[in-house]
Amino acid sequence: MKKPKYQGVNPLERLHPDEPWFFIRAQDRLSPSAVVAYSELLQAEAEKAYLKDDIRLWESLSDQATQVAGFARQFIEWQQEHPEFVKLPD
Repeated sequence: MKKPKYQGVNPLERLHPDEPWFFIRAQDRLSPSAVVAYSELLQAEAEKAYLKDDIRLWESLSDQATQVAGFARQFIEWQQEHPEFVKLPD
């Protein structure tokens, strides 16, 4: 697996002018489900790439799906360890 895409880089510095962005925190009770869903979408796109014989894209998307699933696990673990901070968005 490759190193995480933004390791050592502030992703906000890579935004295009006026590009919208979305931020999810582990304290948001809904965040693990959102992150898992994104991981599943990445994996679905990886499978499409594989079927088209685009192995490079398949590997890249599969790696990203694995990394994102790891973030979801971290969110879940953090929520379990810090239930006093977990809340619905306000």
